[in-house]
Amino acid sequence: MISDGKFKHIECDRIHKPGLFGLIFIYIPIIQELKDSKILSFHDKNRFLKFKNEQKKLQFLTARVALNKIDKNFSHKISYKGQRPFLKGEIDHISLSHSMSYAVAAWHPTMPIGVDIESDRVQLKKISKKFLSLNEINKIESSPNPNLARRIAWGAKESIFKAADQKDLSFSKDIHLKFIATKIEGKGVAKISDGRQYVICWTLFKGSGKSDHAIVYAVEKPKSLKIVLTGPESSGKTVLANSLSKHFEMPFVAEYAREYLNKKNTKYALSDLVKIHEAQTKLQEETKGEIVFWDTDLITIIIWAKEKFGAGNEIFEKSLKENIPHFYLLCHPDLKWEQDNQRESPNDRYRLLEEYQSFLLKRRIPYTHIQGKGEIRLKNAIESIQSQIF
Repeated sequence: MISDGKFKHIECDRIHKPGLFGLIFIYIPIIQELKDSKILSFHDKNRFLKFKNEQKKLQFLTARVALNKIDKNFSHKISYKGQRPFLKGEIDHISLSHSMSYAVAAWHPTMPIGVDIESDRVQLKKISKKFLSLNEINKIESSPNPNLARRIAWGAKESIFKAADQKDLSFSKDIHLKFIATKIEGKGVAKISDGRQYVICWTLFKGSGKSDHAIVYAVEKPKSLKIVLTGPESSGKTVLANSLSKHFEMPFVAEYAREYLNKKNTKYALSDLVKIHEAQTKLQEETKGEIVFWDTDLITIIIWAKEKFGAGNEIFEKSLKENIPHFYLLCHPDLKWEQDNQRESPNDRYRLLEEYQSFLLKRRIPYTHIQGKGEIRLKNAIESIQSQIF
């Protein structure tokens, strides 16, 4: 939080990663030429051509240019569900916004998001009753900075409306803010009438002129936050999963492969990995909690199948794409190898670590490295989660 009234220096034309399990956003100035229209998808071209005003075309196009700075192929994938843009063939989420001077693009790998960018608008007070409840109006008017609070409230509700994707959502009746903005940077919580909750973050920055701009984004809170401990053999995943479960007082799902192979007690085949996956998925679906820790997941089975059998499996890839966890703790093998009957690769752990990292990077799945021994390892894991947490 900023307490001295100074504007936070949020750099223009730079990727920002504020946490929240993978959120990325970027804002850029409105472009001055229409030469980049070739980046538009088929659906966006149709929308673009309907604009009669050249400035609106520039604003529309700039938001897509910003999105492509997150990934150069994103703009070509844009399609629409009603008015809401999404990336065709992908499960991740995007949101776009623009003011007269700037455009912003936001992306999240697993959670619905909305973003809004606003210059200061005096008319918001005149239309307060259209987007605020009476209770919110009273709280804002009695706050230290009503203009700021009103402006952030508008941006928050606009962002939630985009993220919620609910056509008949009423700003004043269905979106309930649990905070009042009093400073130029902050975080709050909101909920909508169907029970979904959102984390709201905002920051103000100085534009090229004298005016300032507010970026507000909303990320939908999952009912159950899934955090996976992954990595090569004998990298402390099970011990760490247990410790994190105790620290956060949340459940964890044990690795089913060990139980399955102990019962089988013979050589295994690729078909056994399919059975392990099915049973592991069932356990994961049955385990409920605000946070649930998974001791390994499908990524381990995918890499296992590749290493052991030289085979991929479309069932595995499809299942992962449909149910990607929210965060991975990639455990390094900087621990002493502990031999047991099921472990197979004592001298290959760092190469396999690179396989895991490459897999996560290629699919843009949020993760962090976990290293250290004993309490230091646990402390690093806790701090990594808390740096992302809502």
